[in-house]
Amino acid sequence: MKILSFDVSGDYSSIALLNSDEVNSFTQTHERKKRPNWDELFSKVGFDSSKDFNGLNAIAFAQGPGSYTALRITASFLKAIAVVKKLPLIPISNLKAIAHEASHWINESEVIIFVTIKADQNECYFGSFRKTSKGIEIKEEESIMSMEDIYKMAKKKNVYFAGNGWPESLNSNPKYLSNVLGGAEAIAILAKHELEVGEEFDPANANPVYLKTLEYQKK
Repeated sequence: MKILSFDVSGDYSSIALLNSDEVNSFTQTHERKKRPNWDELFSKVGFDSSKDFNGLNAIAFAQGPGSYTALRITASFLKAIAVVKKLPLIPISNLKAIAHEASHWINESEVIIFVTIKADQNECYFGSFRKTSKGIEIKEEESIMSMEDIYKMAKKKNVYFAGNGWPESLNSNPKYLSNVLGGAEAIAILAKHELEVGEEFDPANANPVYLKTLEYQKK
């Protein structure tokens, strides 16, 4: 199975090419408002966009929550390719991708993982997930949460924490996995699982998830 995946949802651009059980990935940081350079990303994983789409089983992308502009551009760009090449387009939650990566740093077989992504100075995107023997499961619906509530969540016991939206007070907590950032590799692995269980993905339904209103995101 071969999947090309992207995470261009915030202050970095990430691409991964999954081929069976091997993943070649590249990530570069940049200003949040910078547009992705698609040709440069393709070249970093040895992908020839003029012919290699024909050998893919699917395309996957981080659907958010994150930067409104980056999510919209990525979804529109990949939808057009998926339609022309008749490929499944698999949207994967950024929060779930971070939880998936975090799970590899946790020895326990079943735990709760809280994930945050910065939205602005006063709010964060929040997701609650459960690591099980079958993988990562959504425990609660993803939401936008005030920093006041984030501080409360950071005091929870018997929970692992990941993502960039947590207060500095959490840095001393050994269950805070500060090195886990997500990215296109996690997106590709989760997308592979979705295909293997028989899910079907129409590009028309592969839409970004903002959690906030579009009017707010455009400001």
